[in-house]
Amino acid sequence: MGDSDLDDFEDDELMTNFTKAANSVQKLASALDNETLLILYGYYKQALEGKCVAPKPSWYDMRGKSKWEAWNKLGDMPQLVAKKNYIDLVNKLDPSSTASPAVSREFWVTVSTMQKPIDLDDPSEKTIVDYIKTGDVGNVMKSITENQQTIKENVNNLDGDGLALIHWAADRGSVDIIKLLIEQGANVNVTDNDGQTPLHYAVSCAHVDCIEYLLEVGADPCVKDSDGLDCFAAASDDCVKGILSNYNCS
Repeated sequence: MGDSDLDDFEDDELMTNFTKAANSVQKLASALDNETLLILYGYYKQALEGKCVAPKPSWYDMRGKSKWEAWNKLGDMPQLVAKKNYIDLVNKLDPSSTASPAVSREFWVTVSTMQKPIDLDDPSEKTIVDYIKTGDVGNVMKSITENQQTIKENVNNLDGDGLALIHWAADRGSVDIIKLLIEQGANVNVTDNDGQTPLHYAVSCAHVDCIEYLLEVGADPCVKDSDGLDCFAAASDDCVKGILSNYNCS
């Protein structure tokens, strides 16, 4: 068998394992957290379609935006690498998966080692962002205590997803975490990569407690994002509309 035939054989084997892994995910989906599902989605789309060239969904479409970001952040990752990463992650999540380990070749060693392994269970790999995403107030407080100076200096910086820490807290609806971040100097009107403030996030998710608190500490409901939309345009909940009715942007 020549090199070309060997490559075709291994590619076919990889695709077979990829398909088996995708079938396993269908059974696992209900037991997986949203962040893991988004990681799997990104690898899946990258594996089948390559680099994301789809337009970014409107920020109103929170689910679509999250899926797009999970795919887009993979950049130029080769499709074969995405398939392998998808298979490896499924096997880790479900050791009984019918997907065989991905093809082991020197090519995979040299390429895949460029990607940081995903460890969903190792506490040492978690950051304050991870704790904010899960609403873990205790560990957020611990992270601040242990890394206060660093957090104060970077609290308004945007991460790889284009969000500041307070955006994540507002998105998840945690008033207690928002308060902790403001104590560290978080700007209630900091904007993400799309020009949206934490209040945009709280309003679009109808987190009433967060909305009321953010407004109380100076959040500006009249800030417009890159599409020219303010928080009023994002309000669909009657209670939220009632709260915002006390403000006038004209």
